[in-house]
Amino acid sequence: MTLELIEPVKKILNDVETATGKSVKFVEKEELGVLATVKLARRSMSAHIILYKRQHDQIIINHLVAHECGHMLRMFGVSEEKRLIPSRPKDSGVVLQELDRDLKRLSSVIPLRDLTHVISTWRDGLIMQLTNYPPDIMIEKWIYDGYPELRKYQLASLEKQLDQAVGGLSRDVQMITPPKVYNASNMMNYAFFDILGDHLKIDLAKPYRNTPFMKKGRQLVRLTEKDYVNTYDGDVAMINRWAEFLGLSKWFDWVRFEDVPQDYLNSA
Repeated sequence: MTLELIEPVKKILNDVETATGKSVKFVEKEELGVLATVKLARRSMSAHIILYKRQHDQIIINHLVAHECGHMLRMFGVSEEKRLIPSRPKDSGVVLQELDRDLKRLSSVIPLRDLTHVISTWRDGLIMQLTNYPPDIMIEKWIYDGYPELRKYQLASLEKQLDQAVGGLSRDVQMITPPKVYNASNMMNYAFFDILGDHLKIDLAKPYRNTPFMKKGRQLVRLTEKDYVNTYDGDVAMINRWAEFLGLSKWFDWVRFEDVPQDYLNSA
């Protein structure tokens, strides 16, 4: 698919190249587990890489590119020593210990041979959600406020993201997911869509109203709106606040961006 990017997105890409001194390269990756993601350029890399799926239409891809550029601008807006990214915890047994009782129950539903992979999927998915949602909120506000031409693209993309998130409310998902994972994910979804819905003046959080996740979700909303400092440092601080609120602080560690493994480009 040839990317047909509109002028505001081209301007954002140019801003990224100016701010970071690196170009941006686009790579199709059909097995990507998310709508799109960015591989920020390490010191030894000549370009940032935006991974995306061919299936996205031009409206959604324009928003996704702008969004991923937002991540680049935020990280490169701080000095190198402050560029931290989340990684799996050094103590890998923490997650197993916290989910032990649930794993015994779920072993009657999920074959033991598959549980190790499933546990990794739960952990990685939840930590990706936790460590992306706070900065994503600020990036979406930045797009809405600064690039009115992108608003219809943004809304279409967020509505697609909402459709995917709402699937996690199903009884079938609940039955095969540990309560800690299921509850934390849906609380974060409520907070994310409630805050953005208020900013975009549309009720994105409607599917989550009158669910068990509203009370805690609203607490997360208040915490976020009260204390957020709109910088990359602020992102890290707010992610830590969310992790503490949700009991996930031991599920990940922070590492310096330049210390990530050499196979950085091979992970989705």
